[in-house]
Parts: sequence; structure tokens; C-alpha cells
Amino acid sequence: MILKTVAQAYVHTGQPIRKILSQLGVAPATYYRWEARAETGQLDDRFAQPYRRSLPPTPEEAQAVCAFALEHPAMGYKRLAWLMVDEDVAYLRPYQVYRILQEANLLMRRPRLVEEELRRPPEPDHPDQLWHIDLMYLYIPPRWYYLVDILDGYSRFLVHWSLNLTLEAHTVTLTVQQALERLDGCHPGEPRLVHDHGSQFLSFEWRSFISSVGLMEIRTRLAHPESNGRLERLHRTHREEGLIGEGLRDYYQAVDAMKRWSWYYNYKRPHSALGYMPPAEYYRGDPKARWAERHRKLAQAAEERRVYWRTHAQGR
Repeated sequence: MILKTVAQAYVHTGQPIRKILSQLGVAPATYYRWEARAETGQLDDRFAQPYRRSLPPTPEEAQAVCAFALEHPAMGYKRLAWLMVDEDVAYLRPYQVYRILQEANLLMRRPRLVEEELRRPPEPDHPDQLWHIDLMYLYIPPRWYYLVDILDGYSRFLVHWSLNLTLEAHTVTLTVQQALERLDGCHPGEPRLVHDHGSQFLSFEWRSFISSVGLMEIRTRLAHPESNGRLERLHRTHREEGLIGEGLRDYYQAVDAMKRWSWYYNYKRPHSALGYMPPAEYYRGDPKARWAERHRKLAQAAEERRVYWRTHAQGR
């Protein structure tokens, strides 16, 4: 119909084809592609073959998913799906978990953040290539404390942290020094240290430290915390998942809570940027082997599901 309309408009008005297409809101490339298909008799719409429908989860699987979701109320359905595969709770794809939670009214909905073009350091391609460093204020009655985090940019592994009484430069240099002492081999000149323009990183003590250890630092964009977005997101996760409900009363209780949370974050919590694997898998593990194991479990569960529904169909 559009090809015919354009041809009639061209005959009656004499306007260029591109001007007519612009008035109709049709891209020239699309028009000429349709015209070429019409010449060869291939203008009919192309319908994709529907995918083969998978069998629905068993009632036992649906019950296990709902129970697991109630135990992890702050976790999204994709993270739940892969964590359940890893912990042998249920072997279902994320879309299957989504449907179960939707029917049970257990989906967690969060507002989407407005995406913004950011300027970040180049993406690392191996562990301990880039370390992101930042500070987070933590209120423990009756005063404020200061959490220093060091995050591996490749694996999102929380390499080291410290909870401090002061916000001075030595709190940062000491934390970095402790992290370096734990490091078991790395490439020359690494890790490179990514940080903002905080006073701690502009001090004489910090500059002397960087010079003495022979490392390169990367300063993020001025007054733009999103440039160090990985750590900003980690701090948000600290507040929303790690320390929520802890009821922190003193320094020592806060340190114990951070120890428990940092271990869970590194070794158990599925991370969306890592294919819903824990950071330790990418930091010192074998993510390809974990993926293979996941798919093996899913394939086996799918076969058992076929047997289950075939048996129930025959019993009717």
C-alpha cells in the first residue's frame, strides 16, 4: 500500500521520492528494500517460527521457588534463578522463575534509574588490574565512622575493607597497604588505583605512598561520582542488603557484621554483571566450569520434568 501511495504521489505531484518519503515518515532505505522485494515477489511478511514451548515447572518446584524468594526478599528473579541452580534448590530458567513469582505476587519491583553517559576508566580484562577505592560514611550511634572499600574492577570482588574512626589520609593508605600485602602475584605496574578527588587522595601522604609502591593512579571525573560507579553501587548494596536490619550499636558489632556480609558478597551473592555468579568465581575461580555445571543441571531438570508430566498425563 505504501509503495502504491508513493508511486501515485510521484505521478501527481512530481516531487522527489525522498521528499514524499519524508512526509510519510518512511525511511528511504526501508522503501527501497520493500521495492526490491516487490520486484522479486517477496514482499509478503516473513513470520518467524514459534519456539517450542517448555514444560511448566512441577508444583514442588514452584513451592521451592516461592519459599526461597521469601527467604531472600531483596533479590531479583534473575539472581534468584541462578542462585537456586547453584544451591540445588530448583533448576529453572529466569523466565520460569519470573512467571512463578508473578503468579504468587512475589515479584520485587524497583524504579529504574535514569541512564546517563558516563566517563569511566577502560574496562579491565583480568583480576587485580584495576582497584576502585572509595569511602562511605557509616553512622553507629552516637557518632560517624568511615568505611574504606577496595573493589576489583574485573571481578567486583571486595578485595579489602576497613572501618575507621577518622577520615584522614592514613586510613586510606593503610587499607591499600594491607590489601597489597595480601596480593599473591600480579602484572608489573598493577593494580592501578581508581579514586575520586577526595582530600585523602590529594594529600602529601598519599602521593608519597603511591610513589613508594610504584603504582599508577587514575582520578575519576571531577564532581562526578558515577565515574567510580562500581563502588558507588557497592555502597548502595551495603546499605540496602548488607547492613540493613543489623541494628548496629557499636564499632565491634559493625566490624563483625561487615565480616559476615563481605564474605557473603564475595562468595555467595550472585552478581548481575557477572552472569549472576559470585565475584569470587571471576576473581580466583573458573566461571566457564560454573556455567557448564549450571546448564547440565538445567538440562537434567528439564528431562525429569518431562518424565513427571508424562507420568501424570498417563495417570489421568
